[in-house]
Amino acid sequence: MDEIRSANPHLAEYLDADVSLWSRVHFQGDMYNLKTSNIAESINFALKRAKGFPIQFLLEFIREKLGRWYWKRRGDALSLITQHRRGNENLLAVREEIAYTLRVQQIDGWKFFVKGCNRECNVDLELQKCDCDVYQVEKISCSHAIAAGTAAGLHISTLVWPVYSKDTLFAGYSENIYPCVGQQVEARTCFPPEVKRGPGRQMKSRWQSWLELFRMRGRTPRKQHIVYRCSVCKEAGHKRPQCKN
Repeated sequence: MDEIRSANPHLAEYLDADVSLWSRVHFQGDMYNLKTSNIAESINFALKRAKGFPIQFLLEFIREKLGRWYWKRRGDALSLITQHRRGNENLLAVREEIAYTLRVQQIDGWKFFVKGCNRECNVDLELQKCDCDVYQVEKISCSHAIAAGTAAGLHISTLVWPVYSKDTLFAGYSENIYPCVGQQVEARTCFPPEVKRGPGRQMKSRWQSWLELFRMRGRTPRKQHIVYRCSVCKEAGHKRPQCKN
């Protein structure tokens, strides 16, 4: 924060409101390497096509979409042939290659001193901690913890928290979402809320920021401006009704 404050005081004042909201290291809970702070925008985009439907059709649209999501992710979890998810297995493979270059000195049955990789760290396999703080934040074993676990004769899968296992992933989508068939809806007159609606057609999507517009323009070629020429004098910049010749 001191470096940010020296570079841009206004930005530091904005970020210093609550560091735990934007910094994963200072977050009080566990984020498990998932971006959950912008879930409202994702849901709004997924329901964009059904926002103009009546409430009954909107609820049915949400139920059908959630049912497809659950079924697809449940099938993906069953198709895994590894102990953990694909992204976690790839990350562990990269860190395992780095762990082969480290030197390990055993202190006791659970504590190790790991040298190499431009840093020396103390690793506690019992408390699942490392001085690099990667193990505590990500809940996935870092290269130092993998080197210490290999020296202790432990398998890499035992050094990762169970939340990343395929069993936990399947359990998260194990429930079924059934359609509402045969349920009676209570007949009641519902009046609209006493809110004054603004003029014009209601927006279905939000205003995009300059960064989103910049990225969008970078992906698609920009439309070139058409240069008009006069049909009389053949000069550019005007048409025949505005021609002075």
